[in-house]
Amino acid sequence: MAVPEEYNVIGGLLGLGPDILLEILSEFRLIPNVAQFLDYSIAIINKDPDCIELIDIDGVQKKINKKKDGCNTISLDQVLENGIWSLETMLQNAYGNAAIGIVRDSYDIPANAYYASKPHNQNIAAFSGGEFDYPVWYQGQGTYYNDKFKDNQILRLEFDSFEGTLILFIDNVQQPVYFSGIKEKVRFIV
Repeated sequence: MAVPEEYNVIGGLLGLGPDILLEILSEFRLIPNVAQFLDYSIAIINKDPDCIELIDIDGVQKKINKKKDGCNTISLDQVLENGIWSLETMLQNAYGNAAIGIVRDSYDIPANAYYASKPHNQNIAAFSGGEFDYPVWYQGQGTYYNDKFKDNQILRLEFDSFEGTLILFIDNVQQPVYFSGIKEKVRFIV
């Protein structure tokens, strides 16, 4: 009897089926090793390439460089649906002038857009940094109670499409004010 030395699975690892794939992925100890098999590439919708640059760090992590001063709201191109999605980021040299959140997938953010200005604020829900009056923004309205984030803190957004919630964690501490009732496809913004 011959023992095969290699297997050719249709569709790569995803072709193994959910049970076998989960068993294989659970053996990985480092998140970048898992992420490379899940086929969610990180890309941004860049309306101003002279100002914004996406740099690959290690095949999984990316760095977004802002080359000019001014307002920019950029979106990741991955549409968030059917599951729990997470974005983890660390801002540097933003000096509190930054925000992270979500935008309706149906909304096309133009170049030089400020997330809190009309008409953008009708389509964006965001958590903002220390230089803004309010740390939580939606439809032109701000509210208090969350901490204002600053440079070099680990910021994590968790979007649960089943529950319709967007929650912010600052240095692994869940913030009390979050968004709920989200019933449409969205994308992350920075």
